[in-house]
Amino acid sequence: MSCQDHEVTCCAIDCGIAGKTVQDCVESQWVVFNQTPLTIYLTEEFVSGSGTVEVVSATPDLTELTITFSLYGSEVTHFTLANKQSLSFTVVGFDTIALQGNATDPLESAAGRFFLTVRYQIF
Repeated sequence: MSCQDHEVTCCAIDCGIAGKTVQDCVESQWVVFNQTPLTIYLTEEFVSGSGTVEVVSATPDLTELTITFSLYGSEVTHFTLANKQSLSFTVVGFDTIALQGNATDPLESAAGRFFLTVRYQIF
């Protein structure tokens, strides 16, 4: 769903539009296993966005989950969450969001939800 010259509700957030930007909403569930990185958002554009990442459940040895925002393969910023924690964020200038657990055992995992309202320029 995108916002044009009028207001639309995205991810249950009212998103009026001003100027020459477009706003879209992404919602998904995710599962991460051990230390295997999982890309949860990827675009071919330079974007900014606000959203949340929530860890709903994790096995005992997966004690941390790192959320990394990157631009052209270089880290912009990262955050770390534990089981049952959530993060609200606004990040400017990224093209990829990835999750990675800290457990070494391949049977360890974490699951959660991801919501992103992304903004990008109209060319």
